[in-house]
Amino acid sequence: MPPRLSRRWLNTDLNPFRDILVKHLKELIEVAGPDTVVHFKDLEIRGVACHPSEVKGPGYLFACMDEYLEYNLWQTWRTHLEILPKLDLGALLVPEPVDGLAVPQLVVPAPRKAFGRMARLMAGCPDSDLLMFGVTGTNGKTTTTRMVAHMMECLGISCGSIGTLGVFLNERIDQPGTYTTPLAPQLYGHLRELKEAGARAVAMEVSSHALALDRIAGLTFSGAVLTNIERDHLDFHGTTQAYAEAKKRLFSLVRPDGWSILNRHCPYWEPFARESSGRVATFGSAGSGADFEAQDLELQPRQSIFTVAYQGRRVPFVSRLAGGFQVENAMGAIALLASMGHDLEALAAALESFDPVHGRMEQIPLPNGCTALVDYAHNPDGLQHLLEACRPFCQARLHLVFGCGGDRDKGKRPLMGDIANRLADVCWITSDNPRTEDPDRIIDDILSGIETGQGTFHRIPDRRQAILEAYKNTRPGDILVVAGKGHEDYQIVGLTKHPFSDQAVLRDLG
Repeated sequence: MPPRLSRRWLNTDLNPFRDILVKHLKELIEVAGPDTVVHFKDLEIRGVACHPSEVKGPGYLFACMDEYLEYNLWQTWRTHLEILPKLDLGALLVPEPVDGLAVPQLVVPAPRKAFGRMARLMAGCPDSDLLMFGVTGTNGKTTTTRMVAHMMECLGISCGSIGTLGVFLNERIDQPGTYTTPLAPQLYGHLRELKEAGARAVAMEVSSHALALDRIAGLTFSGAVLTNIERDHLDFHGTTQAYAEAKKRLFSLVRPDGWSILNRHCPYWEPFARESSGRVATFGSAGSGADFEAQDLELQPRQSIFTVAYQGRRVPFVSRLAGGFQVENAMGAIALLASMGHDLEALAAALESFDPVHGRMEQIPLPNGCTALVDYAHNPDGLQHLLEACRPFCQARLHLVFGCGGDRDKGKRPLMGDIANRLADVCWITSDNPRTEDPDRIIDDILSGIETGQGTFHRIPDRRQAILEAYKNTRPGDILVVAGKGHEDYQIVGLTKHPFSDQAVLRDLG
């Protein structure tokens, strides 16, 4: 087993390998394919960046491009032009020439795609020696990705993962992430890091933002999984159709000998199948007509039991994850690896040892005999599946603490209010990450989806206080669901991140 990496390697810089690989500008020109090069001079390039803070010394190539660096921080290609003369840059990547800068300028019509290809080259094209698996969908990406990595490890193939929870490889690498799918320099740096640590495969979450913004330019995949598509991120994409079109792009990046694994219950699966450049297999429940069917489903409070039917075979599976939607996630992972030729019985043994993911249906026993469940569900589909999964295990009342994020799709707020009203017994409406919005206005939007006089609702903007009040009203046999933040250990108020953890609040109850 390769040695555990020293702290020098466990960093979160956007290009952790900037001091290792140096390329000549001619090499970058070959992969960028510019229409023209202004002020050409071959020189050494020590890194690539798209934000001034990423320029860590002389000799960097700076990409002037439109990019959504984070919410409330959209940059156009002109955003940083004024500061560029103050940086000791080696070259520029631009959609049109920039006056007043006498450094080499690579002029390309699509800077983001060229930037991704250059970031890949700067990291040494690490993906060329890795089995790459991509997982996309509204919900379930993190769990499915971690399942794939875990089962591959059990099969003797060292597999890392990249996603919402960060970068992980066995006990060797475990570092937090900033984006579901990192920016290109960070992504390829992480792939190189995983490869150097002994990974032979990587399972990564591929977000709709990353696909729309070309963050994975240069990558191809041995397999890709579609978990589901429901309403989400309409503040960015505008429509659900545009959101789906962005996700569909992943399946055009599957190698001809690779596999596109599609959820038969997703209404978009057929156009996604047509988009696939590889082979296609589907998964679904009993009677769905999918290639892989989950039959004889038995949902229990702390596990799920089901049978996978595939090509005339029936193999029993046990998962430590509760809820029908978690079985869907497992089926996506199983279908991917079985399609690649791995034995179903071996996959069943591997899945049985997979532990629940932090912040996904995470169970916390409470002192008064109630059980809390912390989950990342932050959109209508996720909240509905979460509450439907909890109901069979709830012996008494189902309590729900949730809110909606500020500076996001406002249209989902009344939808989530309606779902909460229909599926929970008592709701405590509170703040999620309000960001720059007034928390009370967000709560008003949620409550607008509930008819007057329906349900039992309490509005408490302070999230900690809402959890405490909800707990005081629970009894043995109740379930207290705290939804929306999952693994997050912060709360964003205004533009500031404040330390906050749903799990910590619950574990401090006495």
